[in-house]
Amino acid sequence: MKYVNFCLIALFSLALSSGSVKDAAPSLGYYPGEIIPEIVLTDLEGDKYKLSEFKGNKVVVNFWATYDAHSRATNIRLHNYLKMIDSDVTFISIAFDENINVLDRTMAMDNLDEHSLFCDVRGTESDLYRDFKLSRGFRSYLIDENGVIIAMNVTPEDLSIIL
Repeated sequence: MKYVNFCLIALFSLALSSGSVKDAAPSLGYYPGEIIPEIVLTDLEGDKYKLSEFKGNKVVVNFWATYDAHSRATNIRLHNYLKMIDSDVTFISIAFDENINVLDRTMAMDNLDEHSLFCDVRGTESDLYRDFKLSRGFRSYLIDENGVIIAMNVTPEDLSIIL
């Protein structure tokens, strides 16, 4: 009988305490469910933008480099898919190339829009490259209107399901 009373009291107190737990706001981070940290973007003309300027829109951020065939192919596929479906998703392509001339030629060959292309000319030495741990491989992120990461390493096939 004492055991039953103890269990009932424990269950009752657990029920009361669980009702008082507040929903935690997402924290800053690099994984789905977390808020993506601020990124300062530099376009090919040297103008700077912040990722937070795109808040209110869904955004695909793709990290890549001209020397990495897989990331380059992913960049082309994402760019072409989002352009084809004419969605309200903003595409941000961030290249980690130290040579702007190579990037310009690649952009022309791949038919990429200049307005969605940004570059970090410090390449693998940049803070952004280090913070996002891109030495483990380039990746892409789908971010919601509030800056929360919805998905990582998205493909056009993923976007067709998610969007």
